Amino acid sequence: MSRLSAVKPAYWISGLLLAVAVVVPLLVSTYAKKDPHLWGFPFFYWYQLMWVFLSAILVSISYKLLRTEERRRRAAQGLGDPEAADGADGAAKEGDQ
Repeated sequence: MSRLSAVKPAYWISGLLLAVAVVVPLLVSTYAKKDPHLWGFPFFYWYQLMWVFLSAILVSISYKLLRTEERRRRAAQGLGDPEAADGADGAAKEGDQ
């Protein structure tokens, strides 16, 4: 069995989202124009600013997908939730003081 078949769909989706967030703003021909204007700003400026927010949204979706997949993988291996372990350690440290 190849390693490629073992890759989960969450990883493919996350990779695609991250690729879109990086590649589309680099396609200068899509925004190298003045019209249409939005609130007095030429297309060139508001399109790039729009991609700042869209990229943040795409990266956060990707992060949540990978985090969920990692939790599933850890649960399947019987390793538990890493955040629950951190919370228990933090409570013990506070109680010791």
